[in-house]
Amino acid sequence: MHALNPQQMETYLRYLDVPAPQRADLATLDRLIAAHQQRVAFENVDVLLDRPIAIEANAVFAKVVERQRGGYCFELNSLFARLLLGLGYPVELLIARVRWGLPLDAPQTMQSHLALRVQLDEGPFLVDVGFGSATPFRAMPLDGTELPDFPFRLRSQDDASGELQLENHRPEQGWVAVYRFNLTPSPWVDYIARNWYTSTHPDSIFRQMLMIARTEGDSRLTLANGTFNRRYIDGRVDSRTLESAEQIIETLLVDFRIGLVEEDIEPLRVRLEGLLKA
Repeated sequence: MHALNPQQMETYLRYLDVPAPQRADLATLDRLIAAHQQRVAFENVDVLLDRPIAIEANAVFAKVVERQRGGYCFELNSLFARLLLGLGYPVELLIARVRWGLPLDAPQTMQSHLALRVQLDEGPFLVDVGFGSATPFRAMPLDGTELPDFPFRLRSQDDASGELQLENHRPEQGWVAVYRFNLTPSPWVDYIARNWYTSTHPDSIFRQMLMIARTEGDSRLTLANGTFNRRYIDGRVDSRTLESAEQIIETLLVDFRIGLVEEDIEPLRVRLEGLLKA
């Protein structure tokens, strides 16, 4: 994996409304994570419209930065990794098994989520800007240190797998599983097939429902088909139902800042009407 070129980095940082960093340190990394989650939405619109998902660097840059769209982990975390590499951060790619909300004894899940390990002076950190509804909003130490008053934690597993589990605290549920991973890096070429499966296989959840997320201030906005939630950092949730495809599209444009263009609107409206009926 290579870094973005200097012009792309300058444009990307300007899009995030972040000045060019002077140091590749933890404070800067946390600012970049927060800015990315505020500006760039997690979204699967193109998957629902049967469009190919290209994860080559220039294609993702064009989609996310130039066309003001979002994406999912293989797009967002790879683009963010290329920015970090250009800023001088050592970055490795990790593959995770999504366990979102599953009980501990649920069957094994496939490796389908890209996350990042970033090496800092303080040690290695987990970085993720592309999970969706439960994405950590700062870097997390991989040495076992827990962050006080932070609704995410990493737990070693007791099953000899050597995996860590990312967990998110929900007031109504307690700690819930997000995903599991080990610390063995995967080369970029391995993600091409994983991206193809995630975007094309009929069993992929991304082909079955609309999933959108973005951070706004101290809240995380999520949209699952017609269910629109605003979850605050203290655990409060405001929820409402969007009953028409037109309402959903307006929400995508306004609340999630997704740069839909005219040729997106009609096929998306038809697809959403089918999802709402189902």
